[in-house]
Amino acid sequence: MASCIAIAMGDPGGIGPRLIAHTLAKAPHVTRGPLLIFGDETTIREAAALDGIQCSFEQVDEEQLAGKSSSCLSTKKAVVVRCRGAQGLRFSRGIADAANGRAALAWIEAAVKACQTGIATSLVTAPISKEAIRAAGSPFPGHTELLAHLCGIEEVRMMLVGGGLRVVLETIHVALAEVPKLLAAARIQRTLEIIAAWSGRYLCKDAKIAVCGLNPHAGENGLFGREELDVIAPAIAKVRSVGIDASGPYPADTVFYRARRGEFDFVLAMYHDQGLAVLKTLAFETGVNVTLGLPFVRTSPDHGTAFDRAWLPDAKINTRSFQKALELAARWSRQEARMCARAQKKKTL
Repeated sequence: MASCIAIAMGDPGGIGPRLIAHTLAKAPHVTRGPLLIFGDETTIREAAALDGIQCSFEQVDEEQLAGKSSSCLSTKKAVVVRCRGAQGLRFSRGIADAANGRAALAWIEAAVKACQTGIATSLVTAPISKEAIRAAGSPFPGHTELLAHLCGIEEVRMMLVGGGLRVVLETIHVALAEVPKLLAAARIQRTLEIIAAWSGRYLCKDAKIAVCGLNPHAGENGLFGREELDVIAPAIAKVRSVGIDASGPYPADTVFYRARRGEFDFVLAMYHDQGLAVLKTLAFETGVNVTLGLPFVRTSPDHGTAFDRAWLPDAKINTRSFQKALELAARWSRQEARMCARAQKKKTL
């Protein structure tokens, strides 16, 4: 079953246009369906010229998509969508710029709308500049918070995929000293519910979720701290009582090894580096960022705008993380469609 993927081009002065130019030559073999690229066709062609890539795509205005469905885009040819909010802007390259930020925001908003209206089945976002979108007036620190706002969702979670692991983060960009204060049983419980719901929709039912402890040796029964006993374990007990297969808290120095061997489908890490130091060691060039809790699949490459080399003709561009993001978006969309079809079949029997 083909899935139509929406791609938001990201910051036009960063690596996004170049990633898309490479994608246009490869993506149909990965996604098995059409691509809707929300971006600027001239910038994409200029990025392609840096690497001698011949781009082939159709062009439509944002208004032309209104009322269409994914079945209207059965062709495997890519379509670049021109968005009202990005027209007439002059883009800078290699720096954070307000005009770039305005365009990036317009492309994200239009891509989200395509997913919400059923034109696209999933969203892949190229890197944006937090400084640029702030200069453009956005109150959001990055993609995750913006996407949650556009979808009217209060709670989302960040997951990184790579190296045979799926790692969800309980806390993200905060000082390590603040982590113990931010851990709460109710929030950990909610995180586990979000993981289980996402897995049931896109991956598998009855996912096995391993939960890391915060302290060495998972606290050694209170010897090295009580967070495991007072906060983490009660959250696990709550979700287990409603049928979610979560377990732990486990020592973080062994649980990732067990997960890679297939014992667990997900690992919930208590803080950023606890989970991502392991994942990035295993999959530095192929890691994918996933937002859990949205009404559609959203993935992105696990790297930034690369302002320092994005538009240098002799710079080598690694597209593996972006290609993996596309591959996973397509795979999970097809899986959701299959699971929905099976559920519908059961209802009619």
